[in-house]
Amino acid sequence: MGFSVKEMTYRDKHLIYLTDQEYAGPWFSFKLKGKSIGTIPVVLKNIEPTPIYQLVNSRKGTKIDRITLDFDIREYLKKLIRQKKMAPVEFKDEKHKIRMYIDVFLRRGQAPYMNTFFTIKNNSDFDLIDFSMFFIFDFDINGLEGFDNDLGFYDELEDIIYQYDTSNVYAGFSTLSKPTHYETSLTREFNLGKKRLNLSNTTYKEPGEILSALQIEFKTVEPNHSFQTALTISGGSSKQELFENINEGKRDAIKYLSQVNRSVKSDQRNLQEAGF
Repeated sequence: MGFSVKEMTYRDKHLIYLTDQEYAGPWFSFKLKGKSIGTIPVVLKNIEPTPIYQLVNSRKGTKIDRITLDFDIREYLKKLIRQKKMAPVEFKDEKHKIRMYIDVFLRRGQAPYMNTFFTIKNNSDFDLIDFSMFFIFDFDINGLEGFDNDLGFYDELEDIIYQYDTSNVYAGFSTLSKPTHYETSLTREFNLGKKRLNLSNTTYKEPGEILSALQIEFKTVEPNHSFQTALTISGGSSKQELFENINEGKRDAIKYLSQVNRSVKSDQRNLQEAGF
């Protein structure tokens, strides 16, 4: 359960193809603090098993897909206890869910980019200390024909991270919130966990099967507070075209912030659908 980009093309060229789902979406890290549990570091991948992620509802449209998920803190802690990574605790009657709203603006055939909004609402009684959101994409440029010969770079002026290969097909992304850290690395060597909670601010210098990642480091998200950002992802036949597409997408994303905020506050968006 979670969210990942399963496949993406630009002018019939694959940018994401047969990518491991956990390397095609958002990750989160924070320290969970509460009276009954103390302080516990948490790293959440974009794909986690049910019931850690629980689907609240989803809506598919011609222009917008909307997904609402809950992260269940109690189920996550139970998993740590079963794995003997945490001592057993007695759960108290605390609010224990964090809600994530995902709004995907598709605009198929209308724009050379995809905008996705992520809104995190802390509906629990726990503080989320040192909250970070990561966007991680293992681009497979030209699909199986060229997945292992990409180069990855980060442009600090434009805040765009991107990959390309010898065919001059480019793929990249950026966020509305300014990234605090970045990294490109060999996919097999990427390691983000409780012992390493920040990206390295380095890029891998040789061609290979490359993964690109951005991090937005935020302050504590207290109960009843939210964090929101938007991701723009695109392709291009040159670096200039890629950057133009992404910057156009970011400008377009700003126009829809109020619409997204109205949606996440609506009763319908927060209604638990039967069967989930």
